[in-house]
Amino acid sequence: MNYIREAITQQHIGEEAIALRRHLHAHPDLSEQEFPTMELVCEHLEAAGIPYERNVAESGVVGLIKGAFPGPVIALRADMDALPIQEDHSDAPYCSKTAGVMHACGHDAHTAILLGTAKLLQSMRESLHGSVKLLFQPAEETIGGAARMIAQGCLESPHVDSVLGLHVAGDLPAGQIGLKYGKMYAASDMLTLKVYGTSCHGAHPNEGVDAILIAAQILTAVQSLISRSISPTDSAVCSFGSIHGGTVRNQIADYVELSGIIRTLTPETRLFARKRVREICEQTASMMGGRAELIVEPSYSPLINNDHMVDLVRNVACAQFGSDKVILRDVPSLGVQNVQVASSIWVVRIQKKSDASDTAVSLTSMSDVFRSGSSCILPASCAFYNTATAT
Repeated sequence: MNYIREAITQQHIGEEAIALRRHLHAHPDLSEQEFPTMELVCEHLEAAGIPYERNVAESGVVGLIKGAFPGPVIALRADMDALPIQEDHSDAPYCSKTAGVMHACGHDAHTAILLGTAKLLQSMRESLHGSVKLLFQPAEETIGGAARMIAQGCLESPHVDSVLGLHVAGDLPAGQIGLKYGKMYAASDMLTLKVYGTSCHGAHPNEGVDAILIAAQILTAVQSLISRSISPTDSAVCSFGSIHGGTVRNQIADYVELSGIIRTLTPETRLFARKRVREICEQTASMMGGRAELIVEPSYSPLINNDHMVDLVRNVACAQFGSDKVILRDVPSLGVQNVQVASSIWVVRIQKKSDASDTAVSLTSMSDVFRSGSSCILPASCAFYNTATAT
């Protein structure tokens, strides 16, 4: 560990990664528009002497570090896209400069961590047994850039044996690493619900069919799926985040459109939840004299960690940081990740420290502002490096 820390310090990797993360946070790119970030990644790989391929899945990058000795091929993955969210915290000089766009999910940190790790691994390639692929992925927040990168061969030439990933979080003190055996993240399905009624004057509702009332009944009824149709020992979520209907206050609406999600942890529950939500929507609307159309767009599959790789990450992390810094998560998250081929993904905890003199970007999506500096970059880079070399 001291050797790695010394290398990071001597090569100024920690300082560079923090500065890079701040730059990325100030200049976020939305999904499928990550071309400026792609160019920045390519510049850093070029400077480190790492060969790479750009424009993978349009705006992704794949780098390759070849070790001096034969061995396995490990892929390290980071996502690059930001979210269409207005940043509220403008006190930091690295606050997003793009209106309505910010790195609210930590992908700026992921990219900076992987670039720092890449520089470290490249400097030690003469002692590296095997090769390391660097996957800088676009469109994690929307269409699932991982599948597109895989379709274009990012896991071949050479063939990748295992994929490692991480995600920042803010619910434990900085410097801790969270691990989870088995189910880590949920499957996701996107919902579009169209409710049709019959318009009439609001003073004579008996002459029409109220699409807004139907939508309200559906919203309430759908929650019985979670409380009464799915085992308490299982987990699922059905949430509608937008609803639009009606044009004027005194007219019964004949159309309402809602959008939402279903999150589940097993294939069986996923299929059952889709079926029951559809039944509830269609039958509730029919019972009230209207009609409902549910469109289900299957999204990411659940992410299930490989126990052997989790053991490896756990052993490396405990040896390098101490067992008190490694936290085993008891329950999976109903969030999603689109690295379904990952052998292991873990969480690096980053939270503001009361004595932290060096801070980085604020992320509003973690419900509280947290700042990550070297206390995040260093353990994350070391964990990536040590696990890659340990395989």
